[in-house]
Amino acid sequence: MTTAIDTGTRVVRLGAHPVGLDLGRIRNALEQDGAEARMAELRDEFEGMKLILSVERLDYTKGILEKLKAYELLLDENPELRGKVTLVSICVPAAREMTIYDELQTQIEQTIGHINGRFADVGWTPVQFYFRGFPFEELMAWYAMADVMWITPLRDGLNLVAKEFVATQGLTQGCGVLVLSEFTGAAAELKGAILTNPHDLHDLARTCYLGLNLPRAEAQARLRQLNDIVEYNDIRRWGDEFIAAIKDEGDSGAST
Repeated sequence: MTTAIDTGTRVVRLGAHPVGLDLGRIRNALEQDGAEARMAELRDEFEGMKLILSVERLDYTKGILEKLKAYELLLDENPELRGKVTLVSICVPAAREMTIYDELQTQIEQTIGHINGRFADVGWTPVQFYFRGFPFEELMAWYAMADVMWITPLRDGLNLVAKEFVATQGLTQGCGVLVLSEFTGAAAELKGAILTNPHDLHDLARTCYLGLNLPRAEAQARLRQLNDIVEYNDIRRWGDEFIAAIKDEGDSGAST
């Protein structure tokens, strides 16, 4: 990557410093009263079912519609999954004054209605959609129970949700699979994720299917690799490296 730009009058130094997680916060959330009970509730609710989890805010860049269309394709091409898999989509609303997203919300709700109307059966809803924010502790329970974390932005600077999922799975000895858009900043760091092209519905469906059917040993190996990365590059290391880089640039006389 480019590390400096010479403007002719000064040198501007560049650096990539992906934000790390506060692992203590996640650990504390998992130790809260009721956390284990909530995980047990979800475990009972989805017994015999593979859980695909999607968590994002309402935004055109998050690829929510593309993901839903890929999920319909997944069920269409793999009928054996019907009644055996559920997509839980947690979508955090935009600010009320951001009316630009009203049309997107309508399209999402219509698409979910179409999928559920087409595939739903007695006792099975293909897509469960939550259009609201969840408390952090609640999210940790969902992360812990997910078999596949499906994160598919069309473009994203980093994506901390991916790291939160990995850390939660690591702390709960899980073996969930991270399916991650190759156009997130986190994709360059999180070796062990299954990368997908969110602009290609067939690739989205294929990689999700791969995540659902990954052998347990491989899923555990991938998660160990991911968890090592997230634990090593935590928020303290990120802060130390960022401040050290600023000091180095200041000592060299370069601009940041």
